[in-house]
Formats: sequence, C-alpha cells, structure tokens
Amino acid sequence: MRNVLVSRFLVCFNVVLSVLGDSTGFSLESLDHNLTALIRTSRQARKCDGFQCTVTGECLEAEKRCDGKVDCKDGSDEFNDCKDILQCPGYLFVCDYGACIDMVKKCNGKKDCRDNSDEANCILSSGVEKVSSNCKSDQFECKSGQCISQDEKCNGKADCEDRSDETKETCLNMQCPGWTFKCDYGACVDGFAKCNNVKDCVDNSDEEDCGPKLLPTPPPLPKPTTGPAVQPTVGCLLPEHPNFGQWKIVGNAVGFPSQKVASNTILEFGCNEGYKLSTESKYVVCVSQAWGIAEMPTCLKKCKPLYSTASTTLECKNTRQIPIKCDEATEGASASFRCAPYHEPSDRSFAKRYCFGGSWSLPDPVCQPVCGEKKVTAEPLIVNGQNVSRGDYPWVTAIYHKDTDGAYKNVCGGSMLTQKIILTAAHCVANDKGELIVPQDNIVVAVGKYFNKYKDARDTEAQYSNLRKIIYPATYRGDNQRFASDIAILVTKEELKLSKVVQPVCYINLPDIFIQPTAIGVITGWGYTIASGEPSDELKEIDVPFKQDSECWKELPSDWADKYYTQDKMCAGHYNKSIAVCKGDSGGGLVFKYEKRYYVHGIVSIGHGIQDNCNIQVSSLYTKVSSHYDWLEKEIAQNRV
Repeated sequence: MRNVLVSRFLVCFNVVLSVLGDSTGFSLESLDHNLTALIRTSRQARKCDGFQCTVTGECLEAEKRCDGKVDCKDGSDEFNDCKDILQCPGYLFVCDYGACIDMVKKCNGKKDCRDNSDEANCILSSGVEKVSSNCKSDQFECKSGQCISQDEKCNGKADCEDRSDETKETCLNMQCPGWTFKCDYGACVDGFAKCNNVKDCVDNSDEEDCGPKLLPTPPPLPKPTTGPAVQPTVGCLLPEHPNFGQWKIVGNAVGFPSQKVASNTILEFGCNEGYKLSTESKYVVCVSQAWGIAEMPTCLKKCKPLYSTASTTLECKNTRQIPIKCDEATEGASASFRCAPYHEPSDRSFAKRYCFGGSWSLPDPVCQPVCGEKKVTAEPLIVNGQNVSRGDYPWVTAIYHKDTDGAYKNVCGGSMLTQKIILTAAHCVANDKGELIVPQDNIVVAVGKYFNKYKDARDTEAQYSNLRKIIYPATYRGDNQRFASDIAILVTKEELKLSKVVQPVCYINLPDIFIQPTAIGVITGWGYTIASGEPSDELKEIDVPFKQDSECWKELPSDWADKYYTQDKMCAGHYNKSIAVCKGDSGGGLVFKYEKRYYVHGIVSIGHGIQDNCNIQVSSLYTKVSSHYDWLEKEIAQNRV
C-alpha cells in the first residue's frame, strides 16, 4: 500500500509545485529522490532472536507469531503450523488454524483471525446466524458483500460501493506505520498527506488544523545578471537545527540557520535513528514573516519499544495523558500494564514505568503464572479427623502408568513447575539400569485432581496430558548408585491451562532460599494410608519437620543411612510418631513456605522399609532440588516450547 500512496502523492504534489513555481526552489527531481529514501529496503541477513519469516526472511518479535495478524510479507507467521506450536490459554479464542486472539474479538464483525474463523457461526443481534464470508483470506468483505483487496481497506479512498471500507467501525483499530498519517476515523494514508491541500482521507481530516493556507507565489522576478544575491525582504529566518536531527528546505534549495527565506518556504524536519519528533507533523511553513508553528520541532530520545503479549497487556500515555503506542514512547511517557487471569508480575509489583533519558525507569514488565499459593476453592473433606481441602495445593500432579490390561494406575506424584514441566523422581520413570520402566506413550500426567482414580468423574476440573519428553540425569542408576540424582522432569504434550485448581509451585532462585532449622514442610500425595494398607482415594497432606543432617543420622539405622544419605539428599520427618511418607508418595514435592509462597525444596525419594512396608517411625530422604538447580534451569529453558 505504501508504494501506491507514494505514487499518488507524486501526482498530487506535482500540481502544487506547478503553482508554487521556481521562486521557492522546488524541484520534482529532488522530491523524487527524497521520497525514494522513504521506501524501506530489505535488511541484510542478521541473527533473529524472534521469528524469522520463511521466505522473505524478516525478523519479528516472537509474540507476533500466530497472533491472528499477518506480519510477514509471505504470511508464514500465520500458517497452519500454529496448531502444532501453540496451545492457547482458556481465556483466548483459538482460530481454526491455531492462532490465539482475545476472546472479545470473537464475533465482533471484524476479521481478527487470518482465516476469518473468529467470525464464523456467529449469531447476529436479530437472532439470525451470520454466514461465513465468501471473500478470500486476503480480501475484505464490504457490508454489501462486495470483495475488495485487504490493501484497499482503510487507505483513505472508498473502494467499496457502500463505502464501508472507510468507516470508523472498520478502521478505528488500524495500526498505522510510523511513516504514514492516521485519519480521524482510523485509515492510514501517506505521511505527506497532512496539510498538502489535497483530500487524502475520506473525512478530509488530513487537511484540518493546518493553520493559514499557503498563499500563491507571485510570478518569479528576473534573476540579476550582476551583483550579490538579494535576500528577500519579507520572509522568515531559518532556525537552528534540532539536536540529534536536522531540517531541510523542501525542494532543492540550500539554507543555513539565521538565513532569511521567502514566504511559503516549507521546512521538513527529521531525527536521527532512535529519536522522534516532538510534533505530529514534520513540516513547518513560513507564513508572511513568521513560521506557522509556536515552537519548532525537537528530537526526543525514544525508549526501548514495549509490546503486549498473551499474558501482559501494556498501556502507554504521553505527558499529556494521551494514549500512545508503547513502541513510540519518548521523554516523560508512562507505561502501565495488567496481567492475564492467574498471572502476576514477576516482581509482584504493578508499578508504572516512566521513560526518562531514553530508558525506562524499571525493567520490562513481565507477567508469569502465580506460583506457590495455597488456595481453598472447595468445601473441606474430613479424613481421619484432619481437614483436607480440594485445590489447596494446585501444583500437585498425579503420574499414571498404563498396565498391560490397558488400565491406568497412579504410581507417583509430581509438582507442576510451568505449564509444560512436571518435576518428579527419576525412579518413577526409570529402573536401576537407567532405562524407562514403561514406554513414554504409556505415561499420562494429571493436574487439578483430588481423587486417586484415573479420570474420576468427581474431578470436574482435572486436566490430562501425554508426554512429549522424559528427562533425567544420565548418571541415574537407581539402587545401583544409591538413588543419587533421583530427579526427573516430564515435558507435557499439551500446555496445561491455569485455573483456580491448576497453578505451579515456586522454584525460581531456590538455592538462595535458606530453610530454617525449625521449618515445617508439607507433603501431599495418594500414598498408602497405613504401612501395609492400600493407596488413599483422596489427596492427603502431612506436615513434616525439617531435620538437620546431624539429627537425621541419629534417627536412621546407621547401615541404611551410610548407603543412601548421599550429598544430594535432605532429611525431613517425625521420629516415633507413626507419621511418614509411604509407598505411592514417591516423586511428590516437599514444600516449605517462604514469604507467603510455597517453594519445592525436596522430592520424595526413599524411606527405610521394614519387610517391604513403610517404617513410619523415622524420617525419610528427599532429593535436594537445589543440588540440581543448574541442571533443572537449563532443561526447563530448552523445553519451554
């Protein structure tokens, strides 16, 4: 669309030049050269940290892939592979080809998905079902049903016979590139359209607030054949160039600060890379003996661009509290943000950011899933006299193995770290040879559960997923290596959706969080309720005190402790109180509260057994998560997608 606008401008502006004449120094040849510089060329190949378009090679921010809007010239950011690479949270609408858009855009009368699937099967206010468009994906459907090119929508010229392509309803939310002018009703026209005495917007808003009209230039005076150049007696003094920018006389005339120029001279201001003009228009006209603007444009340093994501919505305002785009913020602008449901700021603060001296006052706002919060979201159930509430520990995960008869059995617990990562014990998935106990396809994880049984009908908010990958240390060999490195992460195929009963436990910066000697931890699981009994039907929780190494050594049988109390183990539990973790609790998280949040410090690994039952009179050993934190952090970073 930009090349069409430029060509249209050349024709229109040539008419203006013929009126102004030679006395002002205008030159169409020079103007052609200047406009050519506006045409953006392909950047040289460079490293792309976001998404690189398949054919054209443009580099986009990662958030722009599969967002419903085609940003690549080849359209590759909105291909059908969006279904395979993206799982949309429940609060977003899923386009038929897999992109995620705001739910409010469903059936809003506008094409927000590339394939227009957000406007399919909609019910109109009359109660009649809206019929899907017959126009192609690269076309705009007029209200009359006429199809026009998407490039012709909101371009300042009514291309629909009913003019519905140039209305506020259609165009108001258009994002205009920085080199264009935005009409009052939202259309984008060439930047030169402002105040050029030509109606480029259908509402003529490009010709409003332009000040006095340009006066016709009198016929040129004969040029003197001898003597020094004569400066005009009526006109304006050329201003100083702005810091970090410059002006030039439109046409081919050369001037310098303090030189007097004739009336109707037009200056075009520009700024260096990383700076932006303080005024909306880059043109200033000499009207009689004064410039037609109260204050000359200056160049303001821009702050780093900020962009909204699926979890973080940004709103920026300038010093006059007028909303602006967050990638065009300059001195004094502010940026506020809000988080999607079940998310919170990474620093747990909604403080505004301010643009000062080209930098934001605080780091970029990032919203992340709420972690480690104990929630009470259902009526309590009484189990052996203790209150246990559904949803209290929303990170608790059940791990199921498929038996030879096709039934799924709850064999271990786990802890949800992210929407695709489950933390558990290596012995839940691997044997003493370091090989998988069952094929990966025979393992299913479940979150949001309270009852033990696989797909129990009472677990109305549970979510299940197969696995994409199982990762545990290459050195793990189970009992052959004394259960050292008994840690694993399970990468889910499906992205788990956050809800009131599905949220991660905290683990970030775990090595910096010290457990107090008197700290009480919490274990949850569906383990055996008595040492020789059966697994629990409901989720259980027990409080276990943290034990320092010296104390734990005294309680545990010395020969057993000598073998299994390795450097990556920690100890917690009761002594002679008949309370302990048992068979079925393996892999579950041992969590301790820090600053009102629960952090997973341990993984249920091994306990001392008596005749294949559980010794419920002594403490148990847990894999110390902080001992494997670097490994864990690296694996999570490599498997986020």
